[in-house]
Amino acid sequence: MKILLIEPPAVSPFGNQRIFGGNGSNKSDFRKPPLDLMMISGYLRKEGFDNDLLDANASRRSLDEVQTLMREKRPDVVFFSTSTCTIYKDLLVARAAKETSPSILTVAVGTHGMALPEETLGLSEHLDALIHTGEWEQAALNIVRNAGDLGKVRGIHYRNRLREIVKTEDQPPLTELDVLGFPSHDKLEKEIYRDPVTKRFPKTMVMGQKACINNCSFCCQPAFFGAPLVRKRSVEHFLEELEWVQKLGFREVMFNDATITADMDWAARLFEGMISKGIDLTWNCSTRADRVDGEILGLMKRAGCHTIAIGMESTDPVVLKNIRKNTTPEQVRNAVSLIRKSGMDSIVFCVIGFPGETRESVEGTIQFLKTLDTTYITLGLAVPAPGTDFYRYVEENGYLLTKDWSRFDPLQKPVFSYPSFSAEEMVSYQSHGLRQFYLRPGYILRKLLAIRSLTEATTNFSNFIGFMNRYVRSRTRIGD
Repeated sequence: MKILLIEPPAVSPFGNQRIFGGNGSNKSDFRKPPLDLMMISGYLRKEGFDNDLLDANASRRSLDEVQTLMREKRPDVVFFSTSTCTIYKDLLVARAAKETSPSILTVAVGTHGMALPEETLGLSEHLDALIHTGEWEQAALNIVRNAGDLGKVRGIHYRNRLREIVKTEDQPPLTELDVLGFPSHDKLEKEIYRDPVTKRFPKTMVMGQKACINNCSFCCQPAFFGAPLVRKRSVEHFLEELEWVQKLGFREVMFNDATITADMDWAARLFEGMISKGIDLTWNCSTRADRVDGEILGLMKRAGCHTIAIGMESTDPVVLKNIRKNTTPEQVRNAVSLIRKSGMDSIVFCVIGFPGETRESVEGTIQFLKTLDTTYITLGLAVPAPGTDFYRYVEENGYLLTKDWSRFDPLQKPVFSYPSFSAEEMVSYQSHGLRQFYLRPGYILRKLLAIRSLTEATTNFSNFIGFMNRYVRSRTRIGD
């Protein structure tokens, strides 16, 4: 059995997000490893099925190059990842596989197909099956084991011999994550991965928990991977992976856990283990404002953490209630203060356009952000991902403007519009807010004084040029 896993080619100049429900074009040079495919790859290998992994997205390979590899490898099964705004282009991987050999079994992985399985299969006659369970690794293994009779596989939609679309029995949630083994970091072209906060190279991605402790209405994690059912690997197993990652030559990692400190006892044991074992990896992560304190942050700093991202989304109480955020702006202020006092950088994630948003609520969020001592902010445009409560809200209320999935991208004008707050206004407020925050003379001076290496200087310069091009020089085209 020859197996090929493919992260499809980039659709935008800086690549695309597809990992665990990620969706959208990157606005700067993000190149994140395809962790979901790496986890499938590692589990298949652990169970006796070696495989090849190609990240055409981060390596900027074309579809022709992908097809050339298919001809060389002659796979029996091709798994490929997808996202909403890239789905049309992603499905070309299935066509390329069938053109290579009609016998290749083509399987799509991703939350878009989980939300809209029959529609997704209907978009391409070349797609044989898609995984509709959050237990992607187990479904992939069972597909490989039963490639000749997909009716035996739990957790998929597939075409039978009559070309009818069939849904199989659900796959129960996996509680013991250690059985999955390690993601296949060794199959990466490791020199290519980076993001705007990277301190050292090469870099990879790791994850110790599945799902999230919260149930935000807009997020794919609870919609597709369960909430609040957070499943954790054992600390010992996770530490083994980190030691292996270091032996492979990686010097930095990104923790992809939705909330790395969701279980603070588990997190403390992880960080203490990294310190005691002398694991020399720098890293960044995400958590919630109500899941940090001085003690845990001190451990994170000692274990190599340099940047922590906190999701705030908005400061407006109506918006926060509508999206079920369950944190407050003052908790975010406190968390940012603690992070900065602990000697680490912070990122505060905010989004424009969630239910209840108004011009006044956006202005309030922008003014609040300017009072924070945070290193970075984001001010994204909301994207209603199919399968989430947010998507259902805009569709059922008649706010959705299109179902052209290629437009469901935060770098494009929103695909929805409220009666009192239009999509065009959301775009304008985004650029206004980012300029208000990042072009303050005091902020620019602090950033310059904080540079400690050539890597940081190069990364900061590249990001600044990208920012100026998108949000300053082109602002006369806002709303186009």
